[in-house]
Amino acid sequence: STEMINGFAKGLKESAALNCFLRSGKLPLFYVATRFISSSQNIDSSSDSRNFYRVSNSSTSQLNIDAVKTIVGEVIDHGLDLTRIRPGESIDIPYEVTISHSMRDFWQSAFYSHDRINTSTPFAQSLGLQDQVVPFHLMLFLAGSMSHADHAKLQVGFSKANYHWPAYAGDTFKKRFVILSLRSTSDKKNSIINISCQLHNQHGVMVFSCEKTMMFPFEVPPSAVEVSPPAAAKASDFLQHLIQQVETLQSIGSQTLEPVRPGQLILHTLTRPLSETHSMQLATLARLTHERHFNTRIFARSELFIPGGIVLGHTCSLSSRDLHEVLYEELQECEFPNNLSPGDTVGGLSYVSGLEEHVSGDIEALSVRTVGVKNCDVHRALAGKGLPAELFRAPLHQLRPAAIEELLRVGCPELSKLIVCVADRKIYRQAPKQAPFLL
Repeated sequence: STEMINGFAKGLKESAALNCFLRSGKLPLFYVATRFISSSQNIDSSSDSRNFYRVSNSSTSQLNIDAVKTIVGEVIDHGLDLTRIRPGESIDIPYEVTISHSMRDFWQSAFYSHDRINTSTPFAQSLGLQDQVVPFHLMLFLAGSMSHADHAKLQVGFSKANYHWPAYAGDTFKKRFVILSLRSTSDKKNSIINISCQLHNQHGVMVFSCEKTMMFPFEVPPSAVEVSPPAAAKASDFLQHLIQQVETLQSIGSQTLEPVRPGQLILHTLTRPLSETHSMQLATLARLTHERHFNTRIFARSELFIPGGIVLGHTCSLSSRDLHEVLYEELQECEFPNNLSPGDTVGGLSYVSGLEEHVSGDIEALSVRTVGVKNCDVHRALAGKGLPAELFRAPLHQLRPAAIEELLRVGCPELSKLIVCVADRKIYRQAPKQAPFLL
């Protein structure tokens, strides 16, 4: 209590230690705090309440509110008025999110990964990093999540996702959205809006950026203007830093066990669902509010949709074991041909379209197309079966949902309406160990 502290401070006045403080003119911190607490008690706390004044609505100022017999509720619309936006306009989101260790761990509980840069503090620190790095797909999910897009009809896809600067548990992030382009669909019933999503940390550094394409159920005024994202969205100091650690990676040794080759199609053995509870919790962590993710009152459970960022993270996590060990990743483009509901199992397959090797031989870059398939045990159902090559080689802008369904109708009918994600990625990983062969 204050009395006890005052008594203790009074007793100390008689000691030689306190006399030294008094002669120097410097009092102990706890004594100064005690003086402040004692003096503050003399302030009339009721004066604070006199600074507040009663406010009434002008339309009801003369009305006795207590006499009203019925009250009509009203809905506050938190959504942005996207019918009036134009290319180049920016939206600074007022919310801030600090990623905690538990939030990072909760994400990893849903999506399999053994990449040491995300799971091992000593490994990350040996590469000159502060700590384990927050997973790429968690950053993408946070960057693209919109609390004010409740009127969106569907998410078309992501593109140009780059991890510019490492993020760690404990960092705090703010978002900025920039409208890059917008257009109406040919039937004039919907609009396609392309948005640059930027995530800045507490130091003002752009940590992550991506472009997100969404469809809204209304027509917007046409515009031929297309805005380029900021130059910082194309740079990656994070990747350059990792490439400079080739000597360290060489001394640590590679855990990449299996080599891959261009033209190889890998059927991943992991097949797992995401439960309704897990999906809702992840969506809430990113502050999503679209009722299609939550409202079981108006939607049957089979009609709920898992958010696109989670679908992408889930799909790519299925390839984690076969493409281990990933150091860095870029998402070039992805789309969601069909919706995914909680409880649907997801399997995956990846096509390796290109392979590059660093001059040191310690890092390789894979160009990969990963495909997520719902309610299909991929490595069993597709074992030994030929699939349409165009599904893996055609540019993604040519593989819109209708084109994919036509390919599958002819080449693999059993996958019709089951593909939930197609993602073009560039993966940087440690090269496999090369055992010397002596003649």
